[in-house]
Amino acid sequence: MKNVFWILIAVLFSCNNVQESNNADTVITSAKVYTLSWDNPSLEGIPAENAPFKDGIWQPDAEAIAIKNGLIQFVGSNEDVQNYIGENTNVIDAKNAFIVPGLIESHGHVQEIGEKAEAVNLIDLSAEEIIEAIYNRSQEIPEDEWIIGSGWDEAIFANDYPDMVELSKKVPNHPVVLNGLRGFGAMGNQLAFEKAGITNKTEATDGGEILKDNQGNLKYVLLNQAKNLLNDKVPERTFEQKSRIMMYGLDELNSLGFTTAHHAGVLGEHMKVYEDLHLKNKLPIRVHAFIAARMHNIDLVNKWIERGPTKNDTSFLQVKTFKAYYDGSLGSRGANFIEDYSDMPGHKGVSSKDYGFHEDIVKKAMDAGFQLAIHAIGDKGNRDVLDFYNNYFKENQESKELRHRIEHAQIVHPDDFKRFGELNIVASMEPGHAVEDMPWAIDRVGEERAKGGYAWRTLRKNNTTVIFNADYSGTDPSFFYGAYCAITKQKRDDDKQWFPEQAFTSEETLRAYAIWAAYASNQENLTGTIEKGKWADFTFMDIDVLNLGNTNPNQLLNGKILKTMVNGNVVFEQ
Repeated sequence: MKNVFWILIAVLFSCNNVQESNNADTVITSAKVYTLSWDNPSLEGIPAENAPFKDGIWQPDAEAIAIKNGLIQFVGSNEDVQNYIGENTNVIDAKNAFIVPGLIESHGHVQEIGEKAEAVNLIDLSAEEIIEAIYNRSQEIPEDEWIIGSGWDEAIFANDYPDMVELSKKVPNHPVVLNGLRGFGAMGNQLAFEKAGITNKTEATDGGEILKDNQGNLKYVLLNQAKNLLNDKVPERTFEQKSRIMMYGLDELNSLGFTTAHHAGVLGEHMKVYEDLHLKNKLPIRVHAFIAARMHNIDLVNKWIERGPTKNDTSFLQVKTFKAYYDGSLGSRGANFIEDYSDMPGHKGVSSKDYGFHEDIVKKAMDAGFQLAIHAIGDKGNRDVLDFYNNYFKENQESKELRHRIEHAQIVHPDDFKRFGELNIVASMEPGHAVEDMPWAIDRVGEERAKGGYAWRTLRKNNTTVIFNADYSGTDPSFFYGAYCAITKQKRDDDKQWFPEQAFTSEETLRAYAIWAAYASNQENLTGTIEKGKWADFTFMDIDVLNLGNTNPNQLLNGKILKTMVNGNVVFEQ
């Protein structure tokens, strides 16, 4: 009898341990969950047969989630999730919030968000207002202190830049650097150019341009990579300042619902900050650091080519991709085209080695197993990059499986759309650019070539994975703004739709910020949908993006992020 008694005690104890081991760390209830775990829509955007979509209306496919050790333990009903609630389980009442897979911002420049927050804001200012704003700042700070401004639009001012000679007269005792909205230009005053050692005899490299007047005098405007001649001479910030700026950007992104950020073009100074934050477990969201394949970044380039891509997929800091630059921007007429610019006969843009694309570096990175993300905007730029990938794959077929990318893929020749799918190239694109650029983009390339611009539907029809991002801080990084632009193909304050036949559905748009972006990083088995065993990365919002996107997309602009969860932890809460 004694043996039977102790056996019963052991069984009861064992059952209790099993129950406790099944208890979740966190349970979310009373939610409206879109898991995205059903099949992809058709290439025309029609929802799959197993999608929770009936009679033109989307229905959330779960209402509760259990989380354990940072992973999704259960997805289902409020009733069934009760089995996972124990004495120490943290229960979050979502109060009917909509939950989607954690959003992924797949191309941006994290430090720029913090830098712009500390700089003089030049967005939407006229040339006269820019000079006035800088003059006003000069009256507030000691002489010889650098003034940094940011946000003037390279496209809008491409034909008539603000008078930096006039600025030099009004602000003679403070070095001034004014960076462009898209990162393709910088202006300054005479004192800043003198401190940087830039004269009318200085030569620009890597496709840069130093603007001069008809007499050969400096206009104090630098385009494309020439901007580094000035920016590199700005006194270096302390490590603490750099860390503060980076954290500001990361915190801003998690407040916008993003659980992962792809930082495109990481320099040595950025990597030091990321490695320090990662070592101290201070990264609030997951970061994919894309190494800038530039000669001025060669030390970091060589370090990581020798080291190889990171192997631990669960690490919050991933280094598996290099960012390369093939041509310039459309606004500043640096993008490379097959035919001349419509508004500048005889000019086709700049690309390849002339723009700082060093094929030997890029190939070494690919040989070392890195994914490539190559910036290409003009139709010639995109064609050349597709040719580059195709030629490399002939000798290195296995590299094709890394899902290499073209960043922006802005204007594509009709003959080249099919090649994206054939070469397994991801098109990384910006919905905001598609509507913000169009008025002057048509001036640059004409109506016919513009039809190949921001052509998401055509790319999808050619079996291309399309992912969405903001290329911040060039445009508003808000998911709701990006979704609105993707679905409507129009600006907030402009009723004109630009090539609406290229628009995405609300489902395709959400996927382009979630599972398709995860796929682009070879992490679709870890994140991008809400399924058992995947990371507990979620975005809580107050609107039904799938239904509103179909019925009343204007309301997307009123959406709010309520909560952001990464690895089962709340990193932002409204």
